[in-house]
Amino acid sequence: MKRATGFALKTVLVLHSCALLAQPALAGEFLSGADDAVRFHEWLAWAILGLCSIQIVLAAFGLRTGVATYWLLIGSALLLLAESLQTGVGYGRLLRVHVPLGAIEFAVVVVQTVSVFRPRAGSPE
Repeated sequence: MKRATGFALKTVLVLHSCALLAQPALAGEFLSGADDAVRFHEWLAWAILGLCSIQIVLAAFGLRTGVATYWLLIGSALLLLAESLQTGVGYGRLLRVHVPLGAIEFAVVVVQTVSVFRPRAGSPE
């Protein structure tokens, strides 16, 4: 159970990071004239919310098995709130909030991903 939870959490965090990394590329394609890119940007935003929801569940299971920490669970919950806000301001075209919030979210998820891949203090790994 511990190994499966750890593997699933790592997989979701990597997918979450990759999805957040793809978002500015899709936005850039839209700004350069590819109208279909904004549709993929929107779909990916909803997929990111789904990934974050799964991440919260896995972090909760990981907390019980020792794979995750409280800060990962709390950070993931706060990240879901930020990503929900991100989706809303994206629909509202509030780019002054949308762009920097996306950069902050990407940084947070990368830090979370790195923290899960690093061996924890006192672990035999």
